[in-house]
Amino acid sequence: MSVVEQSERHRITDIHEYGVDTKNFVIYLQGVEEGAMEDGDEPGVEYRMANRFIKNLDILTGQDDKFPIIISMKTCGGEVEEGMAMYDAIKAAPNPIVIVNYTHARSMSSIILQAANKRVMMPHSSFMVHMGDEAFFGTVKQVRTNLEWGKKFDADMFNAYVEAVKRSSHGKMYNWSRIKIEKWLREQMDAKEDVFFTAIEAIEYGFADEVFSTWESVTDFTPEQLARKSA
Repeated sequence: MSVVEQSERHRITDIHEYGVDTKNFVIYLQGVEEGAMEDGDEPGVEYRMANRFIKNLDILTGQDDKFPIIISMKTCGGEVEEGMAMYDAIKAAPNPIVIVNYTHARSMSSIILQAANKRVMMPHSSFMVHMGDEAFFGTVKQVRTNLEWGKKFDADMFNAYVEAVKRSSHGKMYNWSRIKIEKWLREQMDAKEDVFFTAIEAIEYGFADEVFSTWESVTDFTPEQLARKSA
C-alpha cells in the first residue's frame, strides 16, 4: 500500500471513528453511538459528543486558525450544559465556521446552530425552538436550588434565539426592537411550547442564513457573517 493510500485510509478512519476530517476541515457533529438508547432513539447532545467535538475543533484550529471549518450537524436536542459548552467553543474559535444542518435543529442543537458565522439548512431539514425540560430529585432545598439554576440556562437559550434574529439582516424581525422580538418569541412558545419552522421559515425569521445549494458556496461568507462571532 502506498503512502498516499495509507494516508487516505487513516483519514476515512478518523471520519468514521472520531468525526473529524483534518484534510478538508470538516467536523461531523452527530450522536455518539455508544450512547444510543435501547429503543433506538438518537442519543443527542451529551458529554461524549461535547468532549469529542471540542477536541476536534481544537485540532483543526491548531492546524490553521484562519481556514474555514464546516460542521456537518445531524443531531437532536439534549443536555443544556453540554450544548452550551459546544456553543462557547464555536464562538471562541478563531476560524470562520459554517454549520450545515441535516434532519432537524431542535432544542439544544437549534442553539448550537446560532454560534456559527454561517447557518445553512439542508432543504428538508427543520428548526424548532423551545425552553429546555427540567427534572430534579433530592431534598426540597436541592430541588429549589436546581430549579433556580435551571432558570439561568433558560435565559441563556432565550437570549441566544433573540440575538440570532436581531443580528440577521435578511430576517423579517431585523428592524424590530429587542423587546418586540422577545414578546413575539414568548407568545409563540406560550401558545405552542415546541415551535417548528421549515428550513425556509427559519431563514425568513433569521434563525438561519440560507438553504444549501452547492458545496462550493458553503464557505462563502458575507462581511456580516464574518463579524458575528466577534460581536
